Amino acid sequence: MMPFDPNRRIGTVTQVSPDAVYANLDPVTQRTGRLLLGGPLHGGQVGDFVVFDCDNYAVLGRILEVKLPERERMDIERHLGHTPDPHPLARMHLLGALQSGTERVIGGIPSYPTLGASVFAASPTLVTHFASSFGQHDEPALQMATLNLGSVRDAAGTVVKINADHIFARHCAILGATGGGKSTTVARILDQCLRDELFPKIILIDPTGEYGPIAKNHKSLFLGTSKPPTGEVAVRIPCEHLQDGDYMSILAPSPAQRVKLIEAIQSLRLVEVLKKPEFADDLGLLTGFITGTGLITKFGKRRADYYDVRTKAQIAKLVEDPRTPFEFSSLSSQIMNECVEESSDIWKVQPYLLAQGWCQSLLSKINMLRVSAAWTPIFGTTEPKSIFSELDAFFRDSNTLLRINLNDLSFDFHLREIAVNLIGRWLRERVRNYELTHDRPVLVVLDEAHHFLNQHLGEEDFRQPLDAFEKIAKEGRKFWLNLVLATQQPRDIPPGILSQMGTLIVHRLINDADRRVVEAACGELDTAAAKFLPSLRPGEAVIIGVEFPIPLTIQIEQPPKDQRPSSAGPKYSSWLQQKAPK
Repeated sequence: MMPFDPNRRIGTVTQVSPDAVYANLDPVTQRTGRLLLGGPLHGGQVGDFVVFDCDNYAVLGRILEVKLPERERMDIERHLGHTPDPHPLARMHLLGALQSGTERVIGGIPSYPTLGASVFAASPTLVTHFASSFGQHDEPALQMATLNLGSVRDAAGTVVKINADHIFARHCAILGATGGGKSTTVARILDQCLRDELFPKIILIDPTGEYGPIAKNHKSLFLGTSKPPTGEVAVRIPCEHLQDGDYMSILAPSPAQRVKLIEAIQSLRLVEVLKKPEFADDLGLLTGFITGTGLITKFGKRRADYYDVRTKAQIAKLVEDPRTPFEFSSLSSQIMNECVEESSDIWKVQPYLLAQGWCQSLLSKINMLRVSAAWTPIFGTTEPKSIFSELDAFFRDSNTLLRINLNDLSFDFHLREIAVNLIGRWLRERVRNYELTHDRPVLVVLDEAHHFLNQHLGEEDFRQPLDAFEKIAKEGRKFWLNLVLATQQPRDIPPGILSQMGTLIVHRLINDADRRVVEAACGELDTAAAKFLPSLRPGEAVIIGVEFPIPLTIQIEQPPKDQRPSSAGPKYSSWLQQKAPK
């Protein structure tokens, strides 16, 4: 690596502060087209990496600013008979250190440069070594799992191999504006994980359907209302997986309606519970309450007889458990059966017209859900398989990647947000109950994450947070459930989730609010790297994280051509050319 190659010397240190080093640069550093051993020689331009000779350490830095002394500001102009003689100055940010005589990379700054110390242009090999070697295991017998994501900028072929533990162990967020290369990075990570078998199980939640190519040899589930694409399995989310809070949020009942809705749900659950063999005697006690259509009728019945069964400890626990299923198609009819007068021991007045009037709007919402085409994947036909039975089968079979295609799912009624939250809740419950083998890591990749995070449903008097993935971000790591979140709007990610992301892979960000979010999530060491975000080229990304000694800018390598995401936008020039008159 030769960090102090005399041919790479570019300047001399003139000032040192805790957060920056200033240096005089040789005028030749500003020239372009310089070569060394056949490769480009950079050093002296904003963004270039440099290295300082600090006693027993080679300290890596990055140039943040280049300028001329004020007295030379006008002297740089070229005119007849005058040759400029500039003396450029540079401000540099310190990143990390390499112990001299070894290949050991050290986080932090063990020693600052002295005045008069030489500044050298860092070679791509040295920069790659900083990124790839930090955090390697001390045990030589323990092989480190790495990902080949790309190469150092302007040094194609200088591969950066990143420790997989650093990317996934603390969760990872891939951030970037549209067109910055975010989808390519997701595809590259998936390609590397599948090639090297880093994870036995990977779940890809694909809201736009663009990752079909990378999943073509793996299983894909299709959640929607139209005919699934070739090779994909149509699935549904059974409404039994909705909990009481979900119904309250979707139906948005008034306070008076909410009471009748809860009573109806618990009555229908009671019918299902009493079907269990262990409750056969209790079923006999309520025979007069249960109709042939599976409803509970209370008119003319003694309240005490009903509650003697309903309040038994084992029955009450199951009836009030939000995971206990009930027959949703009977819900509107059961709400009508709940409209009875509560004034005496005998339920009277059937129907109770006042209560029935309160519930009319609620009944209309329920009946709308039952017939709505958009809600078919939840409240419609029972023909497609349950997505959760398919997930269960996936964790038992030999497949590595499972893609869930949401491209056809409606944007109305927060249906996508509800579906993704239910999937996240299912995963979290399985992990917490150790139903997924916790010594086999599971990777969950959620694209377009800003649509599904920091979301709430319901009205002002009852709001239900869709926070399943926020809880996974906080709790999943200790159960080997790891997240990769990809989003083009970092400002929409809750701070509670972003704070759990140990690694940020940041593509070009133009919006100032998005950049401020990234800066707030980074340590002080990485703040300077955020200044380069608006000028990143397509496919370039800055890797920032608690496990990385330096914020590294790399060019993400494209996955194989047949596995690239279909995320290209419309090409208007081609379309107009086709429409042009011949």
